Amino acid sequence: MKTRKLAMTSVMAALMCLAGMLLHWAPGLVPFSILPIFVYISGLILGAEYAALAMLVYLVLGLFGFPVFATAPFGGLGYILKPTFGFLLGYVAAAYVVGYVYREGSLWRAIIGVLAGLITFYLFGLSYLYIILQWVLHQQTSVEGVLMIGFVPFILGDLIKAGIAVWIGQEVVRRRQGA
Repeated sequence: MKTRKLAMTSVMAALMCLAGMLLHWAPGLVPFSILPIFVYISGLILGAEYAALAMLVYLVLGLFGFPVFATAPFGGLGYILKPTFGFLLGYVAAAYVVGYVYREGSLWRAIIGVLAGLITFYLFGLSYLYIILQWVLHQQTSVEGVLMIGFVPFILGDLIKAGIAVWIGQEVVRRRQGA
């Protein structure tokens, strides 16, 4: 079972890398991406530890310079100073939270887990965005300003992505249990 989980962890990390390179749109400071779908699906099908590991592999690959992140420069240690790096950190935490809450439970546990992951994702991302804008880039901003940059334009789409992830994750788990 451990070999299968590690293989699936590798697959999810690879899907994150692929989706990060191919499927994104950056109309402003924060890019629109389908990556959160894979974060939540990872939590649902891999469990807390392996899902977090998959996200950590994705993050480390990007920090080592592989072009897997959604916006320029697409990778490298300098990405740590980008205002949106907190969302990438949030992927690791969100995947863990989804897996921890769900634990191959019911549909309701999947929904609650993914929503808890979404909240975790935003807590990491918006906090980091505020810190970098305010104290590193010295741009005077308020909490409301950060919400207008990194939350308001994205929440509806992120809720839709969360619903898609619950549906796909539940389907994968159902089929895996039937096999």
